[in-house]
Amino acid sequence: MLWGAAFGAVVVGCSAAEPGPAAPPTAGPLLSISQVCAGLFTDDGGKALERILESTEFQIRDEKRNPEVGVVARVMEDAYRSGAKIHYAPQPVCRIVGMGKAAYRPTANVMFTAYSKYDADPADLPGVTARRPRVWMQGKSVDVTFDCVSVRVGSTADVPLQVTAAFQEQWQASKGAAVLGQDYLAVTHSAALAVAKALECVNDGGLPARAQELPPPAVDADAGSAPNESPAP
Repeated sequence: MLWGAAFGAVVVGCSAAEPGPAAPPTAGPLLSISQVCAGLFTDDGGKALERILESTEFQIRDEKRNPEVGVVARVMEDAYRSGAKIHYAPQPVCRIVGMGKAAYRPTANVMFTAYSKYDADPADLPGVTARRPRVWMQGKSVDVTFDCVSVRVGSTADVPLQVTAAFQEQWQASKGAAVLGQDYLAVTHSAALAVAKALECVNDGGLPARAQELPPPAVDADAGSAPNESPAP
């Protein structure tokens, strides 16, 4: 009987204080693209992001997804030095959020992944000799992969640190790859080159100074729409 009375008291207590709707994520001040993931998007890369997201002002919605270039480089370096544990290394993500458009907020991500001879796609396994950068494109996604030989990292030509910068736009209302494909490439190249320089890779990991000088990308014709589109608050 006491249990029943106590349960009734709990129910009454809950009904007296109905929770309201969840508050939207806290947004920071409006920023220029140079202030988002500082150091990753310079010159052509920054201008390309402005065109892609049709914004000149941006917000940080999650500080964990706002790493500056030095932080990304340290994560890649630590991953390489972890040896066989590289498979479990963190993958830093830079999330770029533009100003709201209708029901959705234009958003793009760049994720960084470290590989070595201990963890890689077998078809692209580092460990023989460092190779030229590789580019892959599918729909609203672009990957740029480079092999880094660096005294700072301890990586060698025989066992390089391999880094992939993977860009994905997550806004269906954008102009898409047919119009923005070169801008996608410019953003990804900018992020990859910034990390290569921060890692002190020999010859910048083979990355050229401009995205237009990258090797031709492998293109997947079966381009799908961008998933996980971000609703505007």
